Amino acid sequence: MLSASPLGSNHCHTTNSNGNNPSTDANRILLPIHQPSTEWKSFRRLAVINMKRLLTLLLVLAAAAALPAAERTLSLDSGYLRQLNSNRGLRHFGMEWTDVNSWAFDALNEAQPFGWSRDARLLLWTGFSLYTADVYNTFYHEFGHGSRLEALGYRTRYRIGSTGDLTRSPWTFFVRRFGDPFNDAYAVYSTSDREFTSPVSRFVNSDGTLTNDGQILINAGGLNNAMSFSGSLSDRLRERGGHVGEGLPYLLGKLDATFYGTGDTGDLKDLETYYGRKGVSVSDTDLRLYNVLATAASQSTWAYLLGLRDYVANGDTRVEAMTYRGFALPDVENYLNTSGVSWKVSSGYRLDDDTYFPFAIDFITRGAGAQDYNLGVRRRDFLLPNSEAGLDFILGSGLGVSTFYSKKLYGNLSLTVGWDHFNGRNLHGERNAVSFKRGETSDEIWARLSLSF
Repeated sequence: MLSASPLGSNHCHTTNSNGNNPSTDANRILLPIHQPSTEWKSFRRLAVINMKRLLTLLLVLAAAAALPAAERTLSLDSGYLRQLNSNRGLRHFGMEWTDVNSWAFDALNEAQPFGWSRDARLLLWTGFSLYTADVYNTFYHEFGHGSRLEALGYRTRYRIGSTGDLTRSPWTFFVRRFGDPFNDAYAVYSTSDREFTSPVSRFVNSDGTLTNDGQILINAGGLNNAMSFSGSLSDRLRERGGHVGEGLPYLLGKLDATFYGTGDTGDLKDLETYYGRKGVSVSDTDLRLYNVLATAASQSTWAYLLGLRDYVANGDTRVEAMTYRGFALPDVENYLNTSGVSWKVSSGYRLDDDTYFPFAIDFITRGAGAQDYNLGVRRRDFLLPNSEAGLDFILGSGLGVSTFYSKKLYGNLSLTVGWDHFNGRNLHGERNAVSFKRGETSDEIWARLSLSF
Protein backbone atom coordinates (compact mmCIF):
# COMPACT_ATOMS: atom_id res chain seq x y z
CA MET A 1 0.00 0.00 0.00
CA LEU A 2 1.34 3.39 -0.93
CA SER A 3 2.17 5.76 1.91
CA ALA A 4 4.22 8.88 2.50
CA SER A 5 7.76 7.96 3.40
CA PRO A 6 9.55 9.00 6.58
CA LEU A 7 12.69 11.11 6.48
CA GLY A 8 15.75 9.19 5.45
CA SER A 9 13.97 6.37 3.64
CA ASN A 10 14.72 8.17 0.39
CA HIS A 11 11.38 7.18 -1.15
CA CYS A 12 8.56 9.37 -2.41
CA HIS A 13 4.98 8.36 -3.11
CA THR A 14 1.87 9.99 -4.42
CA THR A 15 -0.77 8.61 -2.09
CA ASN A 16 -4.31 8.94 -0.94
CA SER A 17 -6.04 7.79 2.20
CA ASN A 18 -7.24 4.54 0.64
CA GLY A 19 -4.01 3.70 -1.14
CA ASN A 20 -5.72 3.84 -4.50
CA ASN A 21 -4.53 5.29 -7.78
CA PRO A 22 -4.54 9.08 -7.23
CA SER A 23 -5.64 9.79 -10.79
CA THR A 24 -8.98 8.07 -10.16
CA ASP A 25 -9.59 8.51 -6.43
CA ALA A 26 -11.16 11.65 -4.99
CA ASN A 27 -9.72 11.42 -1.48
CA ARG A 28 -6.82 13.38 -0.08
CA ILE A 29 -3.61 13.10 -2.04
CA LEU A 30 -0.08 13.84 -0.92
CA LEU A 31 2.57 15.15 -3.25
CA PRO A 32 6.02 14.70 -1.67
CA ILE A 33 7.79 17.51 -3.44
CA HIS A 34 11.25 18.06 -2.09
CA GLN A 35 13.13 14.79 -1.60
CA PRO A 36 16.92 15.35 -1.85
CA SER A 37 19.32 12.45 -2.00
CA THR A 38 20.79 11.04 1.21
CA GLU A 39 24.26 12.36 0.34
CA TRP A 40 22.88 15.82 -0.37
CA LYS A 41 20.96 15.80 2.92
CA SER A 42 24.15 14.97 4.81
CA PHE A 43 26.05 17.73 3.06
CA ARG A 44 23.32 20.27 3.80
CA ARG A 45 23.13 19.18 7.44
CA LEU A 46 26.84 19.79 7.93
CA ALA A 47 26.68 23.08 6.09
CA VAL A 48 23.90 24.62 8.16
CA ILE A 49 25.29 23.86 11.63
CA ASN A 50 24.91 27.03 13.70
CA MET A 51 23.48 28.90 10.70
CA LYS A 52 20.84 30.55 12.87
CA ARG A 53 23.57 32.11 14.99
CA LEU A 54 25.41 33.15 11.86
CA LEU A 55 22.23 34.73 10.46
CA THR A 56 21.98 36.88 13.58
CA LEU A 57 25.62 37.91 13.26
CA LEU A 58 25.24 38.85 9.60
CA LEU A 59 22.14 40.90 10.21
CA VAL A 60 23.99 42.87 12.86
CA LEU A 61 26.91 43.38 10.51
CA ALA A 62 24.60 44.42 7.69
CA ALA A 63 22.95 47.02 9.88
CA ALA A 64 26.29 48.44 10.95
CA ALA A 65 28.22 48.44 7.68
CA ALA A 66 28.20 51.32 5.22
CA LEU A 67 27.75 49.65 1.87
CA PRO A 68 28.02 51.03 -1.64
CA ALA A 69 24.80 51.72 -3.54
CA ALA A 70 23.36 48.76 -5.42
CA GLU A 71 20.23 47.99 -7.42
CA ARG A 72 18.55 46.00 -4.67
CA THR A 73 15.03 46.34 -3.41
CA LEU A 74 12.62 45.18 -0.73
CA SER A 75 9.05 45.11 -1.97
CA LEU A 76 5.42 44.62 -1.19
CA ASP A 77 3.94 42.88 -4.23
CA SER A 78 0.30 42.06 -4.88
CA GLY A 79 1.55 38.71 -6.13
CA TYR A 80 2.51 37.80 -2.56
CA LEU A 81 -1.18 37.23 -1.81
CA ARG A 82 -2.00 33.53 -1.85
CA GLN A 83 -5.31 34.17 -3.58
CA LEU A 84 -3.58 35.57 -6.67
CA ASN A 85 -1.63 32.33 -7.18
CA SER A 86 1.31 34.16 -8.75
CA ASN A 87 4.47 32.32 -9.77
CA ARG A 88 5.76 35.73 -10.86
CA GLY A 89 5.27 37.30 -7.44
CA LEU A 90 6.95 34.55 -5.43
CA ARG A 91 9.75 34.31 -7.98
CA HIS A 92 10.39 38.04 -7.52
CA PHE A 93 10.44 37.49 -3.77
CA GLY A 94 13.16 34.88 -4.31
CA MET A 95 15.29 37.33 -6.24
CA GLU A 96 14.96 39.91 -3.47
CA TRP A 97 15.69 37.20 -0.91
CA THR A 98 18.88 36.46 -2.83
CA ASP A 99 19.71 40.19 -2.91
CA VAL A 100 19.34 40.50 0.87
CA ASN A 101 21.71 37.57 1.29
CA SER A 102 24.20 39.17 -1.12
CA TRP A 103 23.93 42.45 0.77
CA ALA A 104 24.76 40.65 4.01
CA PHE A 105 27.76 39.09 2.26
CA ASP A 106 28.99 42.57 1.33
CA ALA A 107 28.49 43.59 4.95
CA LEU A 108 30.56 40.65 6.12
CA ASN A 109 33.36 41.62 3.77
CA GLU A 110 33.15 45.26 4.80
CA ALA A 111 33.30 44.54 8.52
CA GLN A 112 35.87 41.69 8.35
CA PRO A 113 34.91 40.44 11.84
CA PHE A 114 37.56 38.79 14.03
CA GLY A 115 40.14 39.43 11.32
CA TRP A 116 38.83 36.58 9.17
CA SER A 117 40.58 36.12 5.85
CA ARG A 118 38.70 36.42 2.55
CA ASP A 119 38.76 32.64 2.12
CA ALA A 120 37.38 32.13 5.62
CA ARG A 121 34.59 34.63 4.96
CA LEU A 122 33.74 32.84 1.72
CA LEU A 123 33.62 29.46 3.44
CA LEU A 124 31.41 30.84 6.20
CA TRP A 125 29.15 32.50 3.67
CA THR A 126 28.82 29.34 1.59
CA GLY A 127 27.34 27.47 4.55
CA PHE A 128 25.00 30.34 5.36
CA SER A 129 23.87 30.73 1.74
CA LEU A 130 23.35 27.00 1.36
CA TYR A 131 20.93 27.13 4.26
CA THR A 132 18.95 30.21 3.20
CA ALA A 133 18.94 29.37 -0.53
CA ASP A 134 17.80 25.82 0.04
CA VAL A 135 14.93 26.98 2.27
CA TYR A 136 13.74 29.22 -0.55
CA ASN A 137 14.31 26.56 -3.22
CA THR A 138 12.13 24.09 -1.32
CA PHE A 139 9.50 26.79 -0.75
CA TYR A 140 9.29 27.79 -4.42
CA HIS A 141 9.54 24.20 -5.64
CA GLU A 142 6.65 23.32 -3.34
CA PHE A 143 4.66 26.31 -4.55
CA GLY A 144 5.21 25.16 -8.12
CA HIS A 145 3.03 22.14 -7.44
CA GLY A 146 0.57 24.18 -5.44
CA SER A 147 0.24 26.91 -8.07
CA ARG A 148 -0.68 24.39 -10.79
CA LEU A 149 -3.18 22.73 -8.46
CA GLU A 150 -4.73 26.06 -7.48
CA ALA A 151 -4.89 27.10 -11.14
CA LEU A 152 -7.01 23.99 -11.74
CA GLY A 153 -9.25 24.76 -8.77
CA TYR A 154 -7.85 22.38 -6.12
CA ARG A 155 -7.35 23.81 -2.63
CA THR A 156 -3.74 23.04 -1.71
CA ARG A 157 -2.12 22.75 1.69
CA TYR A 158 1.55 22.46 2.61
CA ARG A 159 3.36 20.62 5.35
CA ILE A 160 6.79 19.46 6.46
CA GLY A 161 7.26 15.81 7.30
CA SER A 162 4.70 13.04 7.22
CA THR A 163 2.93 14.27 10.37
CA GLY A 164 3.46 18.03 10.20
CA ASP A 165 0.69 20.61 10.52
CA LEU A 166 -1.10 21.55 7.31
CA THR A 167 -1.32 25.16 6.13
CA ARG A 168 -2.81 26.81 3.08
CA SER A 169 -0.33 29.66 3.37
CA PRO A 170 2.93 29.27 1.41
CA TRP A 171 4.41 31.92 3.73
CA THR A 172 3.66 29.88 6.84
CA PHE A 173 5.36 26.95 5.16
CA PHE A 174 8.35 29.19 4.30
CA VAL A 175 8.79 30.22 7.94
CA ARG A 176 8.39 26.66 9.20
CA ARG A 177 11.02 25.44 6.77
CA PHE A 178 13.68 27.49 8.56
CA GLY A 179 13.16 25.44 11.68
CA ASP A 180 13.02 22.12 9.84
CA PRO A 181 15.23 22.33 6.74
CA PHE A 182 16.00 18.60 6.37
CA ASN A 183 12.60 16.94 6.47
CA ASP A 184 10.56 16.01 3.40
CA ALA A 185 8.10 18.62 2.16
CA TYR A 186 4.59 17.94 0.91
CA ALA A 187 1.77 19.57 -0.99
CA VAL A 188 -1.55 18.05 0.02
CA TYR A 189 -4.79 18.24 -1.97
CA SER A 190 -8.01 16.39 -2.56
CA THR A 191 -9.79 16.09 -5.88
CA SER A 192 -13.07 16.53 -3.99
CA ASP A 193 -11.93 19.77 -2.31
CA ARG A 194 -12.22 22.26 -5.16
CA GLU A 195 -13.00 25.94 -5.49
CA PHE A 196 -14.06 25.23 -9.08
CA THR A 197 -13.82 22.56 -11.75
CA SER A 198 -11.68 23.70 -14.64
CA PRO A 199 -13.33 23.39 -18.06
CA VAL A 200 -9.95 22.54 -19.64
CA SER A 201 -10.66 18.88 -20.39
CA ARG A 202 -7.07 18.00 -21.23
CA PHE A 203 -6.22 18.59 -17.54
CA VAL A 204 -9.40 17.75 -15.62
CA ASN A 205 -12.06 15.09 -16.13
CA SER A 206 -15.75 15.96 -15.79
CA ASP A 207 -15.82 14.37 -12.32
CA GLY A 208 -13.00 16.65 -11.11
CA THR A 209 -10.20 14.07 -11.19
CA LEU A 210 -6.98 14.74 -13.06
CA THR A 211 -6.21 13.44 -16.53
CA ASN A 212 -2.78 12.10 -17.45
CA ASP A 213 -1.80 15.57 -18.72
CA GLY A 214 -3.11 17.07 -15.50
CA GLN A 215 -0.84 14.73 -13.55
CA ILE A 216 2.14 15.82 -15.64
CA LEU A 217 1.26 19.47 -15.07
CA ILE A 218 1.18 19.25 -11.27
CA ASN A 219 4.07 16.78 -10.86
CA ALA A 220 6.35 18.89 -13.07
CA GLY A 221 5.39 22.15 -11.38
CA GLY A 222 8.05 22.01 -8.66
CA LEU A 223 10.97 21.27 -10.95
CA ASN A 224 9.75 23.88 -13.44
CA ASN A 225 9.54 26.56 -10.76
CA ALA A 226 13.07 25.85 -9.55
CA MET A 227 14.39 26.10 -13.12
CA SER A 228 12.38 29.27 -13.75
CA PHE A 229 13.86 30.97 -10.68
CA SER A 230 17.36 30.14 -11.87
CA GLY A 231 16.40 31.46 -15.30
CA SER A 232 15.23 34.76 -13.79
CA LEU A 233 18.63 35.25 -12.16
CA SER A 234 20.20 34.62 -15.56
CA ASP A 235 17.84 37.08 -17.22
CA ARG A 236 18.84 39.78 -14.77
CA LEU A 237 22.52 38.93 -15.07
CA ARG A 238 22.40 39.35 -18.85
CA GLU A 239 20.52 42.63 -18.59
CA ARG A 240 22.31 44.45 -15.77
CA GLY A 241 24.96 42.24 -14.17
CA GLY A 242 24.89 40.32 -10.91
CA HIS A 243 26.62 39.43 -7.66
CA VAL A 244 28.78 36.48 -6.71
CA GLY A 245 26.32 35.70 -3.92
CA GLU A 246 23.73 34.71 -6.55
CA GLY A 247 25.81 31.75 -7.72
CA LEU A 248 24.69 29.17 -5.16
CA PRO A 249 20.92 29.96 -5.36
CA TYR A 250 21.28 29.83 -9.14
CA LEU A 251 22.86 26.36 -9.03
CA LEU A 252 20.36 24.96 -6.53
CA GLY A 253 17.51 25.88 -8.84
CA LYS A 254 19.28 24.81 -11.99
CA LEU A 255 20.17 21.37 -10.60
CA ASP A 256 16.95 20.70 -8.71
CA ALA A 257 16.17 17.48 -10.59
CA THR A 258 19.80 16.33 -10.33
CA PHE A 259 19.71 16.55 -6.52
CA TYR A 260 16.25 15.01 -6.26
CA GLY A 261 16.13 11.85 -4.14
CA THR A 262 16.64 8.40 -5.61
CA GLY A 263 14.17 5.57 -5.23
CA ASP A 264 11.30 3.83 -6.95
CA THR A 265 8.78 6.64 -6.40
CA GLY A 266 8.63 10.42 -6.37
CA ASP A 267 8.19 13.21 -8.91
CA LEU A 268 10.78 11.92 -11.35
CA LYS A 269 9.47 8.36 -11.37
CA ASP A 270 5.88 9.59 -11.61
CA LEU A 271 6.78 11.79 -14.57
CA GLU A 272 8.51 8.86 -16.24
CA THR A 273 5.24 6.91 -15.87
CA TYR A 274 2.92 9.68 -17.06
CA TYR A 275 5.13 10.55 -20.04
CA GLY A 276 5.31 6.86 -20.91
CA ARG A 277 1.52 6.74 -21.16
CA LYS A 278 1.78 9.41 -23.87
CA GLY A 279 4.47 7.50 -25.73
CA VAL A 280 7.21 9.90 -24.62
CA SER A 281 10.24 7.89 -23.55
CA VAL A 282 12.06 9.75 -20.77
CA SER A 283 13.56 8.28 -17.60
CA ASP A 284 14.34 9.84 -14.24
CA THR A 285 18.03 9.53 -15.16
CA ASP A 286 17.34 11.56 -18.31
CA LEU A 287 15.67 14.30 -16.28
CA ARG A 288 18.65 14.53 -13.91
CA LEU A 289 21.06 14.65 -16.85
CA TYR A 290 19.08 17.40 -18.59
CA ASN A 291 19.66 19.69 -15.62
CA VAL A 292 23.39 19.06 -15.78
CA LEU A 293 23.49 19.74 -19.52
CA ALA A 294 21.49 22.95 -19.13
CA THR A 295 23.85 24.11 -16.39
CA ALA A 296 26.99 23.36 -18.39
CA ALA A 297 25.61 25.03 -21.53
CA SER A 298 24.66 28.31 -19.79
CA GLN A 299 26.89 31.36 -19.83
CA SER A 300 25.58 32.32 -16.38
CA THR A 301 27.22 29.24 -14.87
CA TRP A 302 30.61 30.27 -16.15
CA ALA A 303 30.04 33.95 -15.37
CA TYR A 304 29.30 33.13 -11.72
CA LEU A 305 32.34 30.84 -11.56
CA LEU A 306 34.54 33.59 -13.01
CA GLY A 307 33.00 35.98 -10.50
CA LEU A 308 33.95 33.56 -7.72
CA ARG A 309 37.51 33.48 -9.04
CA ASP A 310 37.62 37.29 -9.06
CA TYR A 311 36.34 37.46 -5.50
CA VAL A 312 39.01 35.03 -4.28
CA ALA A 313 41.69 36.97 -6.18
CA ASN A 314 40.77 40.56 -5.37
CA GLY A 315 37.55 40.70 -3.33
CA ASP A 316 35.36 41.89 -6.23
CA THR A 317 31.78 40.61 -5.83
CA ARG A 318 30.43 42.01 -9.12
CA VAL A 319 29.58 39.50 -11.87
CA GLU A 320 29.20 40.43 -15.53
CA ALA A 321 27.48 38.42 -18.25
CA MET A 322 29.52 37.17 -21.18
CA THR A 323 28.79 39.17 -24.32
CA TYR A 324 29.93 39.52 -27.92
CA ARG A 325 29.28 42.75 -29.81
CA GLY A 326 26.31 43.63 -27.68
CA PHE A 327 24.80 40.15 -27.71
CA ALA A 328 24.72 38.14 -24.49
CA LEU A 329 25.96 34.60 -24.80
CA PRO A 330 23.01 32.25 -24.30
CA ASP A 331 21.61 30.57 -21.23
CA VAL A 332 19.84 27.21 -21.41
CA GLU A 333 16.95 25.94 -19.28
CA ASN A 334 14.97 22.73 -19.61
CA TYR A 335 11.28 22.39 -18.73
CA LEU A 336 8.76 19.60 -18.38
CA ASN A 337 5.53 20.26 -20.26
CA THR A 338 2.45 18.16 -20.93
CA SER A 339 3.55 17.87 -24.57
CA GLY A 340 7.10 16.80 -23.65
CA VAL A 341 10.53 18.01 -22.54
CA SER A 342 11.57 21.42 -23.83
CA TRP A 343 14.76 23.44 -23.95
CA LYS A 344 14.69 27.21 -23.61
CA VAL A 345 17.62 29.14 -25.05
CA SER A 346 17.71 32.80 -23.93
CA SER A 347 19.85 35.75 -24.92
CA GLY A 348 19.57 39.50 -25.44
CA TYR A 349 21.00 42.46 -27.28
CA ARG A 350 22.01 45.75 -25.68
CA LEU A 351 21.51 48.67 -28.04
CA ASP A 352 22.70 51.34 -25.60
CA ASP A 353 22.83 52.05 -21.88
CA ASP A 354 19.06 52.50 -21.72
CA THR A 355 17.75 49.96 -24.26
CA TYR A 356 17.87 46.19 -24.12
CA PHE A 357 16.12 43.52 -26.21
CA PRO A 358 15.69 40.07 -24.54
CA PHE A 359 14.73 37.13 -26.73
CA ALA A 360 14.42 33.36 -26.39
CA ILE A 361 13.13 30.19 -27.99
CA ASP A 362 11.58 27.33 -26.02
CA PHE A 363 11.19 24.13 -28.05
CA ILE A 364 10.15 20.52 -27.45
CA THR A 365 12.76 17.89 -28.19
CA ARG A 366 11.05 14.83 -26.70
CA GLY A 367 7.32 14.67 -27.29
CA ALA A 368 4.86 16.45 -29.56
CA GLY A 369 6.50 19.26 -31.50
CA ALA A 370 5.84 22.71 -30.02
CA GLN A 371 7.79 25.90 -29.52
CA ASP A 372 7.51 29.36 -27.98
CA TYR A 373 9.26 32.47 -29.28
CA ASN A 374 9.90 35.22 -26.72
CA LEU A 375 10.56 38.75 -27.93
CA GLY A 376 10.87 41.74 -25.61
CA VAL A 377 12.23 45.21 -24.97
CA ARG A 378 13.39 47.11 -21.86
CA ARG A 379 13.72 50.90 -21.89
CA ARG A 380 14.90 53.18 -19.13
CA ASP A 381 13.62 56.77 -18.79
CA PHE A 382 10.65 55.93 -21.00
CA LEU A 383 8.17 58.84 -21.09
CA LEU A 384 9.33 60.05 -17.66
CA PRO A 385 12.75 60.37 -15.98
CA ASN A 386 13.76 57.75 -13.42
CA SER A 387 11.46 55.19 -14.97
CA GLU A 388 11.67 51.84 -16.72
CA ALA A 389 9.27 50.07 -19.08
CA GLY A 390 9.19 46.53 -20.40
CA LEU A 391 7.15 44.56 -22.91
CA ASP A 392 7.35 40.87 -23.82
CA PHE A 393 5.46 38.75 -26.32
CA ILE A 394 5.31 34.96 -26.07
CA LEU A 395 4.42 33.54 -29.47
CA GLY A 396 3.47 29.87 -29.61
CA SER A 397 0.28 27.91 -30.04
CA GLY A 398 -1.31 30.86 -28.23
CA LEU A 399 -0.25 34.46 -27.62
CA GLY A 400 1.05 35.58 -24.24
CA VAL A 401 1.89 39.16 -23.22
CA SER A 402 3.76 40.66 -20.29
CA THR A 403 4.30 44.35 -19.65
CA PHE A 404 5.32 46.62 -16.77
CA TYR A 405 6.08 50.24 -15.99
CA SER A 406 8.19 51.35 -13.04
CA LYS A 407 8.65 54.88 -11.73
CA LYS A 408 10.68 56.22 -8.85
CA LEU A 409 8.35 58.19 -6.58
CA TYR A 410 10.71 59.92 -4.18
CA GLY A 411 13.88 59.00 -2.37
CA ASN A 412 14.44 55.27 -2.62
CA LEU A 413 10.77 54.44 -3.11
CA SER A 414 9.40 53.26 -6.47
CA LEU A 415 6.14 51.89 -7.82
CA THR A 416 5.78 49.24 -10.52
CA VAL A 417 2.54 48.19 -12.20
CA GLY A 418 2.18 45.34 -14.66
CA TRP A 419 -0.10 43.08 -16.64
CA ASP A 420 0.54 39.47 -17.62
CA HIS A 421 -1.74 37.69 -20.07
CA PHE A 422 -1.30 33.90 -19.96
CA ASN A 423 -2.33 31.48 -22.65
CA GLY A 424 -2.20 27.83 -21.57
CA ARG A 425 -1.84 26.71 -25.17
CA ASN A 426 1.78 27.87 -25.19
CA LEU A 427 4.52 26.39 -23.04
CA HIS A 428 5.06 29.42 -20.81
CA GLY A 429 1.36 29.90 -20.16
CA GLU A 430 0.81 26.27 -19.24
CA ARG A 431 3.55 26.49 -16.59
CA ASN A 432 2.58 29.89 -15.18
CA ALA A 433 -1.10 30.72 -15.79
CA VAL A 434 -2.73 32.00 -12.62
CA SER A 435 -6.01 30.19 -13.36
CA PHE A 436 -7.71 27.79 -15.74
CA LYS A 437 -11.14 28.62 -14.30
CA ARG A 438 -12.54 30.11 -17.51
CA GLY A 439 -10.47 28.15 -19.98
CA GLU A 440 -6.93 28.31 -21.30
CA THR A 441 -6.39 32.06 -20.79
CA SER A 442 -6.05 34.16 -17.64
CA ASP A 443 -4.63 37.52 -16.58
CA GLU A 444 -2.71 38.96 -13.66
CA ILE A 445 -2.77 42.70 -13.07
CA TRP A 446 -0.26 43.50 -10.39
CA ALA A 447 1.46 46.29 -8.47
CA ARG A 448 4.66 46.44 -6.46
CA LEU A 449 5.95 49.08 -4.05
CA SER A 450 9.73 48.84 -3.65
CA LEU A 451 12.35 50.36 -1.39
CA SER A 452 15.86 50.35 -2.87
CA PHE A 453 18.90 49.88 -0.63
